[in-house]
Amino acid sequence: MFVNTATFEIEKAYEERLVKKREKDKAQLAQAKGILSFECWRRENKDTVEFVYVSKWESQDAFKAWISRDEHVNEHKEMNKRKKETEQTEQVKMKKTLRAFELYDSSEN
Repeated sequence: MFVNTATFEIEKAYEERLVKKREKDKAQLAQAKGILSFECWRRENKDTVEFVYVSKWESQDAFKAWISRDEHVNEHKEMNKRKKETEQTEQVKMKKTLRAFELYDSSEN
């Protein structure tokens, strides 16, 4: 089993962006081959809000196939393009942290 976490932190005023992203991502992940489960956790801080995606996969290869699909790659290309185009104007800053884990069972060693 393979677990991936993605943490998105944004100013509270822009939380609706993460809410919309979660709904879109949840719908897309429901169709992912090799996904076992998906949860979204929320934490409110003083000035920011965090959403943590926790997805469990049959294997790391299944996860890699999901993030390597054309739709996902193109979405990130478009985001980077928009980011460069709006560098002169105010941008909403969002911090993203990714972590990945493989199932560890000490009784197997």
